[in-house]
Amino acid sequence: MRNLRLAGMVMSIAALLGGGVALAAPAEEVVEGSKQENQLLVYSNMGTDNWNPILKAFNQHYPWIKVETLNLGASEPISRYEAETGTGNSSADFIVTGSIADWIRFADKKLASDYVSSEDAGLPDWSKPFPGIYTFSTDPMVLGYSKLLLTEEQQPDNFADFAKVVGENPALFKGKVGSYAVDGFGGSINWAFVRQHGDKAWEWLDAIGPSVKAGDGSGAMIEKLSRGEYTAVYFLSGPVIMPKMEAGLGQVIEWKYITDGTPVFMRGMAVTGKAKNVNSAKLLLDFILSPEGQIAVSEAGFMPYREGLPADQLRFDSLEQLKERIGEQNIITINYDPDMLTGFDAFTKRWAKAMGQ
Repeated sequence: MRNLRLAGMVMSIAALLGGGVALAAPAEEVVEGSKQENQLLVYSNMGTDNWNPILKAFNQHYPWIKVETLNLGASEPISRYEAETGTGNSSADFIVTGSIADWIRFADKKLASDYVSSEDAGLPDWSKPFPGIYTFSTDPMVLGYSKLLLTEEQQPDNFADFAKVVGENPALFKGKVGSYAVDGFGGSINWAFVRQHGDKAWEWLDAIGPSVKAGDGSGAMIEKLSRGEYTAVYFLSGPVIMPKMEAGLGQVIEWKYITDGTPVFMRGMAVTGKAKNVNSAKLLLDFILSPEGQIAVSEAGFMPYREGLPADQLRFDSLEQLKERIGEQNIITINYDPDMLTGFDAFTKRWAKAMGQ
């Protein structure tokens, strides 16, 4: 099945190229320079299964580039790069991760290469938050719930309904609502959600807080949801739950976009300033940002954001399709808000109060 899917992706890419949308031509010296380089080293918070379809498509253009990917926690790619280069050691040529605060620090220290991608002109301005730092994907955070434990009337479509049903059914939800804690990946999600909804968001979080067990990762939340240990989860990573639904989980659980505000995470990427294999890293960046690369990003399980991608060639929705489904006004962009660095301590205390901590 996997081989058939990959073959289908290759055919889709061929059709896309046949339609006149092609990979922008990189500078000849970049291509030639890459042929003299060693293995390209990538630090990311993505697994091998995520990288496989991207690198398979990438190597159709650049078969001589061998890529090694190291899967780390969200904050580790940047902190590890800083530590290694700070002691004079070689490190990653390319970084992909979803840690907002770390990317802000990375930009402040000017640790990214100043390379301007050959695909730059075709990208929206918001997807280029800092010089040299681009957006890999825009990943939705969704609601998930047990179809076995909730009646159809109790199954929420939005956060207002979710808060209401949790508040009205304490026995059904007490200690059985999962989410991320705010000391990691979940911090920027909750920050952006409260920034969008203000006091209303705190009303909702106060309502569900006594029922929440925060701190699990996406995989653990899905597992507990499927076993009935959790009744519902919120701000669950779409790129984690969506592929798992293809394996039959849809019989017991369901996920939905949050129609009154789906947080969308901007996963960042950059060629590092001290890359040893800098030309190969530039080519990988260009490819991921191209229409062809964004189709591969969808195949990898993430949400692509370039406009005009053919829907029938995508494994999951694009950002353009998400806008059509819930309205652009209901997309909450988890962006690089500098206020988060100075206001996060007070925010964390307020969140802990909502959770009854």
